[in-house]
Amino acid sequence: MIRYTVAGHSRRCVVGASKRVGAIKCITVAATKRFISNKPNEVFTKLTNDNDPKRDAFFKYTWGSWLKNDKQEKEKRFTKFSIEGLNRILNDIYIQSNEMAKAPDGKILPPVFNKNLTVSLVNNVVPKNIGKINPNEKVQVTTLSSIHEGKHHRIYKVDTNLNKAFILRIPYPLENENTLSYRIRSEVATMDFADLKLGIKVPKIFCYGVNSLNPVRQPFVLQEFIEGELLMKDWDPLIEDGSSNQKKYDNVIKQVSDFQSKLVSLKLNAFGSIYFNNDLKDGNEKEFVKEDIYDGETNPDLQNRWKIGPSVERCLWRHKSHLDFHKQMKPFLGPWPKKSPMDIIKNTGLLEAENAKTRIAMKEAGSSAELMYPRTLKEQITTYENLAKIAPDLFNVKTKAIPNMQELLSPRLFHPDLDPMNIIVNKEAQEAYLLDFEGACTKPFILQNSPQFIAYDGPKIYDLKEDITDFDKLSEAEKVQYQFMYKRTRNQHQWEKKLNDNNPKLITAVAPPVKLLRSPYIAAVERKTEEEYLLIDESLLQLKEVWDIFAQNELVNQKKFPLNYSKEDIERHVEDLQKLHEKLISTPFAATQGWIPQDMFDQLLNSGSIVKQENGDYTVKQPEATK
Repeated sequence: MIRYTVAGHSRRCVVGASKRVGAIKCITVAATKRFISNKPNEVFTKLTNDNDPKRDAFFKYTWGSWLKNDKQEKEKRFTKFSIEGLNRILNDIYIQSNEMAKAPDGKILPPVFNKNLTVSLVNNVVPKNIGKINPNEKVQVTTLSSIHEGKHHRIYKVDTNLNKAFILRIPYPLENENTLSYRIRSEVATMDFADLKLGIKVPKIFCYGVNSLNPVRQPFVLQEFIEGELLMKDWDPLIEDGSSNQKKYDNVIKQVSDFQSKLVSLKLNAFGSIYFNNDLKDGNEKEFVKEDIYDGETNPDLQNRWKIGPSVERCLWRHKSHLDFHKQMKPFLGPWPKKSPMDIIKNTGLLEAENAKTRIAMKEAGSSAELMYPRTLKEQITTYENLAKIAPDLFNVKTKAIPNMQELLSPRLFHPDLDPMNIIVNKEAQEAYLLDFEGACTKPFILQNSPQFIAYDGPKIYDLKEDITDFDKLSEAEKVQYQFMYKRTRNQHQWEKKLNDNNPKLITAVAPPVKLLRSPYIAAVERKTEEEYLLIDESLLQLKEVWDIFAQNELVNQKKFPLNYSKEDIERHVEDLQKLHEKLISTPFAATQGWIPQDMFDQLLNSGSIVKQENGDYTVKQPEATK
């Protein structure tokens, strides 16, 4: 089995093709241990039979189950595509490769918009990347392997009769095609920018389609297959100091930090997301910043290759398919001029408030079936309007109290999933490649949140013996709790230390006052559930307590806190936040919104720990109270 997969998930699917011409072999693998799978079951299907029902099992989501609406959630992640269409696209890019072999060495050509509604990155479609094909020979898919079913994509490995493998990424149809179109167009252009301009190793993208009108019949990205191991394999966040695996721990921090350093190395000229310049069509010119994406480019092939357009940051698009895109969304997506960095926060708040208002109107009109309390939506409106109101005053952009403030405010590339799970170390050269740029955008470093794998907002413990009185006298359970806090603190400290080594002018972005000032915005960006608007309120109320001190030190624009909270508002917030915390503690799998890895789900179901209800949902059986 290949190793281009994510540790910790429970199932993998493989489709293999027999050596008989025109036959595909479907293989489903149920894995019970990480990286280990039992012998697959094989099903054969003809290449010419695009509607063979035996293929459906290969396209179904299998890596987990949901306690609520399991059938519907899995149907949303059904990724049926045309294998025949994929085969045609592979043949097309090999034809383009032969043509590219005639281009001058070092020439970087713009993307080509093909007649079949796909786009080819012809600078990547060259023999050194995909190999050669003999005259009159055809490319044939011989094996399809489903190697990862993630949050947003299904990842397939595609083997061919040329002994060349590719990766096919199919996004789940969780959003409408317009959303997927912007997301794919920007991600591909951003990876191209990272490769050609920033010198970041990324998988080469060969071809992509932004809707289901192409031969694959799904939005897709066809890219280079990197054989290797995920860097996450070496990451142990709870490692003991001085462990034999210390070098691996240090290397993970270094590798991820080095990627971040390259991502932010170039100051850009606007806030938003990156697109190809020749993506300008159908009257979309107004969506893009007219000036160059950055200054000083001397390579004529790269001049005017990319533009800054609307931001595709996930929070701006999540659960907004019901909005009128041109009237209700587009005004809040940017791009924003570099002189107005806080407009990013303001527009985030205004867009979310507009979303909540529309959802209320839909419920009142009887055109929405979602189960959502109107009070929650009304509270969201207040919260997000407060975020928009405070945005211009959160940071004094002219302050001298924060060193290198203008460096912190400059537009820089932000990768939202900078994580060892998204870094693969190739087998041969042991070189690290950065994956999955979905949702990447350009924004000030001062507004960029820390990577999730080292983020920690709990109590800080830097030395167990010095910071914890009588640590040696504590019970083992208490020691374990403090050791956990210490290790999380250590991880974050090591990350910030590396940031200072690589980018000393940006280190003040992690100063505690700066973290507190951006915390309402970060809570909005990272919100996962409806009730988590309360975390934004909590951050705003924490700011209220220290605003006077920040104003005295000229960190903020207004001397008086810009928002008004009554005593009743604060009491209601405290009560609601307490209920949210109790819900998270008492509700099984609340942190994953009811999703359970499939191997764990099967074990719990077989043991009777979860029980299927008549409506198809599952409940967790509570343990009986001990007498």
